[in-house]
Amino acid sequence: DAAGGLDWVTPGMRVALKLNLVSAMKPEQAATVHPAVVCALVKLLTARGAHVTLGDSPGGLYTAAHLQRVYDVTGLRAAEALGAELNADFSVCPVSYPEAAQARSFTMTAYLKQADAIIDVCKLKTHGFTGYSCAVKNLYGLIPGLVKAEVHSKYPELDDFCDNLIDIERFASEKILLHVVDGVIGMEGEGPTNGTPRFVGKIIACDDAYITDVAAVKLFDEPSKMPLLLKAVERGLLNSDFGASCVDYSECEKAYIEDFKRVSVLHALFNKRGFLRRFLRKEWVTRKPVIKKSVCRGCEKCFRHCPRQAIEMKSDKSTQKKRAFIHSKQCIRCYCCQELCPFNAVKL
Repeated sequence: DAAGGLDWVTPGMRVALKLNLVSAMKPEQAATVHPAVVCALVKLLTARGAHVTLGDSPGGLYTAAHLQRVYDVTGLRAAEALGAELNADFSVCPVSYPEAAQARSFTMTAYLKQADAIIDVCKLKTHGFTGYSCAVKNLYGLIPGLVKAEVHSKYPELDDFCDNLIDIERFASEKILLHVVDGVIGMEGEGPTNGTPRFVGKIIACDDAYITDVAAVKLFDEPSKMPLLLKAVERGLLNSDFGASCVDYSECEKAYIEDFKRVSVLHALFNKRGFLRRFLRKEWVTRKPVIKKSVCRGCEKCFRHCPRQAIEMKSDKSTQKKRAFIHSKQCIRCYCCQELCPFNAVKL
């Protein structure tokens, strides 16, 4: 109600919930949107006569087999039982956005383009690359499957990658009528998949992606530390006080979690181009991913999805089993390996 309600929903409207389903992980792991939040939204929407589709493009293959497993493990069958449709259209389509700073053309999941309206339903989490994951970062899931790795390779610099995320949000913003953050149980530490569940006790709803993100970040950190939000200020999507002149953030500030385990991100000084900055950023400022051999199972998921082919499968001399090894000179510090590892074998 505080975000304006759902009066815009009309009978027969096709509403897509773009969820955060980053991987086939159980709800209690707090990496994906909890099915209880999804079910509550489905009830509200179907009561107004909407046809609701649930979907996402997680890391890995964008195929029916992969997504069916994700739906099973993340608990979304409960929402299906309430009348929602789990997306079964895995086609993709090219789109153009001439006004973009970076992504003037890209490939997106077709099911979202076919929707009349979209609700962006995200999870409150830390993120190794961008510092946090919320409304804007969740829309990276418009990019299908393995194409995400290509995009990371195309925009290895955090500055450019943040521009790319904003371009995607700007392109989709016309259809996205609401952003909902599942911050009941968030994730702290090594997010977005290998962190620790943390009770936050909040649900945030807003029609503006950037105000949504500022409100979420204010629960555990300073928005001025986040490169994505600084980029939004630079592009005029937030004012220099991060919306404080027009939004009352007092409830967020009162709920601030002092001991929340945050992720350190690049200072704005290093989030720029130039050889010296690139060298310092890679060698001294950013954390590098390493494989913990005792944990690695040799599943090859990081090897198959590394945007720069910086990972090699090497035979362990003692066990003769193959383990992943990261070549740091080729690594662009996108942390996809950490995000996709199902065994938490990648440490920063």
